[in-house]
Amino acid sequence: MGGNGASDYRRRYALDIYGGDRFKQVGMIGNNKVVSTSVNDNTSIPMNNFSSKMYYVASPKNSTKIVAIAFYSGRTHKIVKSIDLIYDKSGNLVPFKQVKRKGKIHKTGTHTHIWSGYTEKGKVGRKSHDKKNYFEPTKIDMKYIKKALKYNQEHQK
Repeated sequence: MGGNGASDYRRRYALDIYGGDRFKQVGMIGNNKVVSTSVNDNTSIPMNNFSSKMYYVASPKNSTKIVAIAFYSGRTHKIVKSIDLIYDKSGNLVPFKQVKRKGKIHKTGTHTHIWSGYTEKGKVGRKSHDKKNYFEPTKIDMKYIKKALKYNQEHQK
């Protein structure tokens, strides 16, 4: 019989709204899964999650390098926040910074996004290049970022 989530369909669906073999678990950080997409496209973060309140998301090209951290609502299981980890060519984390160029503020480096829900359709999303939805990581976010960097360092080949 099995418990909640024991069926293969439910296990696959827990990783993404599209189901199937789109995401796979490649590691663990404490009680949190490190997942990676098997498809290299714009949907690199699972939109829904039934098994945890967060995932560390590894690069599809390198499953030992975490490129994002996703947080989910405990009530709706939909993504509510993500942290994008930005690295330089040497593999070092680029910190968040605001630079003024030509009278405009440009934000660069590691940053967070808030995801909004579209309740009438049951979907979640955000505008890709919305400059108003580009935030500096908080002290709590930095705790998770440090765990991701430690994982990256421990799994280097």
